[in-house]
Amino acid sequence: MGASVHQPNPKAFFDAFAFWDARTGIAVSDPVDGRFIVINTTDGGATWKELPRENSPQALEGDGAFAASGTCIAVQGKKNVWFGTGGAAVARVFRSTDGGDTWKVVATPITAGNASSGIFSTAFKDPKNGVIVGGDYKKENETGDNVATTTDGGATWTLAKGPRPSGFRSAVAYVAGSRGPMLVAVGPNGSDYSVDNGASWVSLGSTGFHAVSFAGVGAGWAVGEGGRIAKHTAAPLGDRKR
Repeated sequence: MGASVHQPNPKAFFDAFAFWDARTGIAVSDPVDGRFIVINTTDGGATWKELPRENSPQALEGDGAFAASGTCIAVQGKKNVWFGTGGAAVARVFRSTDGGDTWKVVATPITAGNASSGIFSTAFKDPKNGVIVGGDYKKENETGDNVATTTDGGATWTLAKGPRPSGFRSAVAYVAGSRGPMLVAVGPNGSDYSVDNGASWVSLGSTGFHAVSFAGVGAGWAVGEGGRIAKHTAAPLGDRKR
């Protein structure tokens, strides 16, 4: 790797980052002095600046962003950004439409209430439609309230009504280039896919993974413990029977 870029706040712990394009990106840290730290870059990561913390809503007791899969933050378009939190009494989504200068925050129905539960991954298909996944990582086989969706840009979130993934899920990703809103979610007890924007889910198997990413239909990768790396090369998910 090239030279590292040091963020000036020594208390920051950055959980995840995302880039809108080759030059413009954003990263989020756990709260410091009661507020989340958000930094951005406009030169491809050569330099970073902290965005106004006074515009970020106050963190709750125990609030934080989970770094498990590096996908608790998601960006879309030119300036839309969302990140999910956990560890507090309620799991929340922070959302911004101006690149992180100002924020709104909303409570979600994802499992919360202790340090090991909340939102672990966030993904958006377009400015309105998105999905969050999570649960309690200490109860990896517990289905619970582990998936919620939005159709209004993250202003409100609704629990998935159909069959949900069979346990805690640490990452979710849209399948790029698919004919419809296809999603894959992974966790330590298995993976699942959805072809209805997250409303219902079908198992892809019980092999555990912690992170997932898709470059296109039939070109997806997942990673897990023990050095496990898997590539999705099966028929397009939309061709499977529900």
